[in-house]
Amino acid sequence: MKTIIKKAALATAIISAPLAASATDLVGGGASLPALAYVGDDFTTTNPQSRLSTNAGLDAGLDSFNNPYESIYVTADSIFGVFQNVSYTASYCQTGSGTGKRVLVGANALNADGDCRDYSASPVGFSALAGQTDPDFVSSGAPLTADEVIAFLNGPRANRQDLVQVPALSTLIALPLNLGNDVFGNPINRPNLSTAQVCDIFTGDATSWDQIKSTWPREPINVFYRSDRSGATFAFTQYLAAVCNGSQVIFNTHEDFATAAPVGAYAIATPTDGEFNITDQLSTTSWSIGYAGIGSVLAEQGLDYADVEGEDPANTTHITYDSHDLLTGQVLGDINPFTGLPQPEPVSGIDSNCLLVINPTAQLTGAYPIHAVINLLTYTDGHTDPEALEELVDTVVDGSSTLPTGFARLAVGATASSTAASCIN
Repeated sequence: MKTIIKKAALATAIISAPLAASATDLVGGGASLPALAYVGDDFTTTNPQSRLSTNAGLDAGLDSFNNPYESIYVTADSIFGVFQNVSYTASYCQTGSGTGKRVLVGANALNADGDCRDYSASPVGFSALAGQTDPDFVSSGAPLTADEVIAFLNGPRANRQDLVQVPALSTLIALPLNLGNDVFGNPINRPNLSTAQVCDIFTGDATSWDQIKSTWPREPINVFYRSDRSGATFAFTQYLAAVCNGSQVIFNTHEDFATAAPVGAYAIATPTDGEFNITDQLSTTSWSIGYAGIGSVLAEQGLDYADVEGEDPANTTHITYDSHDLLTGQVLGDINPFTGLPQPEPVSGIDSNCLLVINPTAQLTGAYPIHAVINLLTYTDGHTDPEALEELVDTVVDGSSTLPTGFARLAVGATASSTAASCIN
């Protein structure tokens, strides 16, 4: 049975009220992939969907007609809802991992107090109160790179001394699709795709569905992909690089799908920003396929998805890595030109003890194979309320709250929490 976060009406009435002005509100943003686990699913009920989930009365901003952008409360039984008490809360803006990390390091003049907006417009910040340029935390499905550390050291956040990165959650990336009937008039539901068939679709070697299975009609394959820089794209292209690259490197792991994959080879290529825009548009577009977190796919009622090598992402409850896959003091360096996979390298210029990362070349075996690791990022010092921030990290990485289908806490949660507690001042 699929599990999607739902709130109890009474609990929501209690917890949704804005907190007193004296309470600490931790303002963060970044990846849309973990939003279901972080803030619940209420943001999916607005039209257009809200990016900002907050119980602190933050403003998503005004459009060019002076109309407010959509925002929503944090759902009571989400991770951030469980974290909240009378003293502090956490607000979250779904900008995508790439924009989130740019706010973290202060690149492209992006600051935390820029408008979060909603999915009708591009975000320029996390909707923090005016004057708060530095975010309290960022979430990203793509780990920090050496270039981002350099941007931090040379940018407007350099006074924050050092960076903290801890693996927070893992989630499974599904292949949502919208297929019609086969040549015999039978509905195509929950197909099982082999690794080779997935590679054929996303390399563009197959451009019509009959090339995937002979009993499927000759309809062009419409590939939906994220147009914003995202952790879901990083994770998916990491998988494609690991399983599809052979003697020729076709995929390079990257947050930008158009950079990572041969989109020009597709029969139809449809760029779309945001995790839930992918699933929403796929649900009304026949003969299409894309990628998104399984929780997001299940939240889109009636949307189908594929098994991969006989494994169902909705039935995978444990996501495990080898004990050697947790790296300390390393960030992503250059892409290996022979594999298309990122190469970890030692960090320099900041405290290496505060950076943890799951080896980005690690692959799951014996389970559904497409997964993403969500990281929490912050600074070592200068926080208004470091105790609240430490508590938030611990609630995410080592808490006991129920997670929606497709999400799992990592076995390194206690290590991640301990590292954050020792590094956040």
